[in-house]
Amino acid sequence: MRCLPVVLLAFLGLGPVGAIVVDDSAGPEDYPLPSTAAVARVYTPFGNTASGTLLPGGRYVLTAAHVVAGIAEGTIGRGLIEFPSCAGKPRRHWKAVHPHPKAVNPRLSRVWDAALIELDTPVPAEVVAGVPLTREAPGGGLAVHLLGYGQQGNGVLGDFRPPGKLSHGRNFFDQRPTPSLLASLGLPEDCGPLLIHRFDPDNQEGHFAPGDSGGPGLLIGSDGRVRIASLNLGRHRGPSDHDHRLNGSFGELGLSLDASALRPWVQPFLSKHQ
Repeated sequence: MRCLPVVLLAFLGLGPVGAIVVDDSAGPEDYPLPSTAAVARVYTPFGNTASGTLLPGGRYVLTAAHVVAGIAEGTIGRGLIEFPSCAGKPRRHWKAVHPHPKAVNPRLSRVWDAALIELDTPVPAEVVAGVPLTREAPGGGLAVHLLGYGQQGNGVLGDFRPPGKLSHGRNFFDQRPTPSLLASLGLPEDCGPLLIHRFDPDNQEGHFAPGDSGGPGLLIGSDGRVRIASLNLGRHRGPSDHDHRLNGSFGELGLSLDASALRPWVQPFLSKHQ
């Protein structure tokens, strides 16, 4: 596997891990969860944790490319995938890692931060059913369910607790990123498939903290099916951050990747095993 550049980690303000910060006052009745059995906890060969989602066919887990950056070819088999929300909590080891072709390009890696982890043994659909990608980009005003494993806190003072359970929050994608906002992120006005959203605990919105990188933003369609709408990349301090700490507080910006843009890359992997 080719190593990815470390510049991506500096851009996101993350370590090689990335969990949802939620307001503790929000309960399940505020936003019912979609099925979370396919949301995986990722253990890297060097001991970090992140998140991912099992795709249809049970052979590949979609995650962020920076999660698997710098892993030597000979250590890939030490990586572990676990599905804690599924009965029996099935586990699989890694067989291979496939970063998005553009994720290895320093000029494009900050935008196309996606990778597939190939499992050593497929997970049968009757054990965990994989989740498909959306076909269209998220529309304006559409709420997305953000999910991930890792630290938790109130998102204001950064009082994170150790990782363990799946965290769930909701947010709305910012469909009108201004030129000044994009400039503060070091992005061109045409930032490709990146999606931007803010965090507001007073409106029970979710945001990112360590442990969530690679987790999904899920949508429940009109047909009742759950689809992956976005891929959690991390957080970036915005110009209005009130405490100057990268802790998911209000004013910090979340970056996600439009999952529909990944379909041309993902589909050949899925098709060859059908």
